Amino acid sequence: MKRTRRERTLLLGGALLATILTAQWISGDDAGADPGQPATEERAPSREPETSAKGDETRYLELDRLERRKFSAQAGDIFSRKSWVPPPPPVKAGSLPPPLPPPLLFKYLGKVMEGDETRVFLSLSDRNYIVKQGESIDSRYRVDEVNDHMITFTYLPLGAKQTLLIAGGAAGNIR
Repeated sequence: MKRTRRERTLLLGGALLATILTAQWISGDDAGADPGQPATEERAPSREPETSAKGDETRYLELDRLERRKFSAQAGDIFSRKSWVPPPPPVKAGSLPPPLPPPLLFKYLGKVMEGDETRVFLSLSDRNYIVKQGESIDSRYRVDEVNDHMITFTYLPLGAKQTLLIAGGAAGNIR
């Protein structure tokens, strides 16, 4: 059943009018309750005397009567972050663990032995290194020992020893 444009407009207008009246009735506004009777205006008793027609009609705000609100010290910082997680225990000055070196990220590529000197081929990111015992890499690592099963490095900023396993062709890290 198809409605004409006029019927649809009347239907939507009626729905709008019903919605407005319902909203006014629910909100408790009695302004449109009985248009025949004049609205009675209820006023709260005023503390200030009414100004006469002869007097100044302008009222001034007495700023001296205003007070600054004082908050209790128990209120604390009202904008601080609140959490149910207990705070970490306090750290003693002497109980901090020593700093650890970064993980050893070298990859073992192979080695060459010439007489009693062994050179090792290593890769780190996109750079390749050929080093022997006693040499340093980027002033961060020093090769301390090279044998058939592992390479021992020293992380120079902390003086920490790290080991790279090379046994059986599989490389790994040991601290």
